[in-house]
Amino acid sequence: MKIWKALTAGCLFFCLLSLSSMMIFAGEEQETEELPDAYYAEIQTNKIPGWPQGPLTESAAAAVMDMDSGTFLYSKSATEKMYPASITKIMTALLTVENCDLNDEIVFSELVYDLEEGSSHLGIQAGEKMKLEDAVYGLMLASANDIANGLAEYMGGSLSGFADMMNARAAELGCVNTHFANPHGLYQEDHYTCAYDMALIAAAAYENPIFRKIAGTREYTIPETNITEEERSFLNHHKMLHEDEEFYRDWCTGGKNGFTSQCLNTLVTYGEKDGKRLVAVVLRVNGADKAYQDTINILDYGFNEFSARNFESDGSNRNFYDIMGFGYLGRDSVFSSPVWKRHPVSYLSSCVMLPDTADLGDVACHVTERDGGRTVLSCEYNGWPVGTFTGELQTAISAPAQLAFEKDVEVVRAEQPESSGDQNHIQAESLDEVLSQASAFFETGYRWAAEYTRGHFVIVLAGGMIILVILVILIVVLIFRSTAEARIRRRRKQEEQERKKREEEIDRMTTAEIEAELRAVMEQERMKREQERLAQAEAERAAEEARIMEEKAHETERLIDELEKERQERLAAKKRDSMDN
Repeated sequence: MKIWKALTAGCLFFCLLSLSSMMIFAGEEQETEELPDAYYAEIQTNKIPGWPQGPLTESAAAAVMDMDSGTFLYSKSATEKMYPASITKIMTALLTVENCDLNDEIVFSELVYDLEEGSSHLGIQAGEKMKLEDAVYGLMLASANDIANGLAEYMGGSLSGFADMMNARAAELGCVNTHFANPHGLYQEDHYTCAYDMALIAAAAYENPIFRKIAGTREYTIPETNITEEERSFLNHHKMLHEDEEFYRDWCTGGKNGFTSQCLNTLVTYGEKDGKRLVAVVLRVNGADKAYQDTINILDYGFNEFSARNFESDGSNRNFYDIMGFGYLGRDSVFSSPVWKRHPVSYLSSCVMLPDTADLGDVACHVTERDGGRTVLSCEYNGWPVGTFTGELQTAISAPAQLAFEKDVEVVRAEQPESSGDQNHIQAESLDEVLSQASAFFETGYRWAAEYTRGHFVIVLAGGMIILVILVILIVVLIFRSTAEARIRRRRKQEEQERKKREEEIDRMTTAEIEAELRAVMEQERMKREQERLAQAEAERAAEEARIMEEKAHETERLIDELEKERQERLAAKKRDSMDN
């Protein structure tokens, strides 16, 4: 009884400690913040019967697309007009890797200066030469708008000419609500897209291995050029790629972020997990942290709630024998013929993306187009597109096959095994034996534990206390670590808010105000340097005075020593004179 009381008390203490730690976590993390109207906007995929309910997001528009089947797993206002900001550069990079040799060299013109004040850039100068490969890395990782202008002029001859190339490529990809007006994404009224279209563009870019490598690179260095003697080193702006960031995810393989005060935050993210390749797009989010959190939520939803289905592997590629139900003509007779063993569709690509709870039999396919002998079929689950594939359609019985039917059909007597009653009896006996052995094993273990406890009560109690102390220490450590991480996250969030606030203040300032502020900063720096110089001079003067004082002290000590020595010599001389007398 004492043992059970001790264990019960330990369990109660552990539960109370756990409850207090959870309350601490809740107090640390609780933040009240008003949610935007977009948070409650309708999610179209949540209305599909049998479709998993997707998470709410603060993004005005969002989409998750499976890049292998083309299925949109999550769709929120996905075709509504939005402004993309710097995720526009995905299209610019795609056209570059598709149409250019990245070993070639680009020479930038005065167009690199044609940018808004405060926009991101790498300080490219007119006449500067650079490898196209280095330029695309600067475009995607550092979001350099000056490089975007240079690439547009290099490929399209002008910004408008390159915009025509962008719009033509978007039309090829099936975009429904996109019009590009520049290569970088800085706000223009006629420069817009939607989450659906950006997913199509991003998926097409990801199929290019060069783009895929660039978009997933964490850091890069552009070597010195003919004008710039210093190297340009920079990190990928996408926070989910860096292990030291709060939003790091090991399944993230790349992406692109964007922000302007008119467009707010935008984000495109690629992810690969459990054989699935997904791309997520979130548009118009008020805060970078919220954009990353929305992206994580909808991509986790895509990874966890859906799986790829193959018609062949799921046994849905039935032949005509299965479809016409000849198996019901008798237990011992089966129609066997090359005619009936043919399949109505020969699949060339038959993968669709479905909810984990969905039945493949609920997928309906219909012909959308024909290309020679091949047919493109579109698959739908309760009216929602879940993939397309190509195949070859065949009729049930062609004329030659019908003539050969009578001689091809044969009745095959299937040899049935003998009665399996004895086998079932043996299996039952084996199961009983296994259960009996398992029961005896657990009973023996319980008896041994009870006897050992009665004979070694002190040891058991001491061991229980040690385990309890270890658990308490672990919980305390976890509490301190969690609170420290929460403080770090709050500090980072505060720094990010201050940075954005400062950027907004700069955007609202005139050129004269910016110049005045720069002059004030320069004056502060000058005064600071002057104060440091004066302090250094004062320190040097004090050191020199200390050195002189020390030298004087040494000289005084030397004179005192000499006087003392002279006095001693005089005393000694007097003693000698007195002794002589």
